[in-house]
Amino acid sequence: MRRTLLTLLGATAAFGILTASYATAELPEQAPAAATIGIVDLR
Repeated sequence: MRRTLLTLLGATAAFGILTASYATAELPEQAPAAATIGIVDLR
């Protein structure tokens, strides 16, 4: 039981750290958002 709780706590902490580091990262402005997401204009 204790190992399960520690594992869940560790996973939650790791996810929080990765989310925070990704949210504060300076992403390069290469292309418009539509091209980055992959929206295709079918005209």
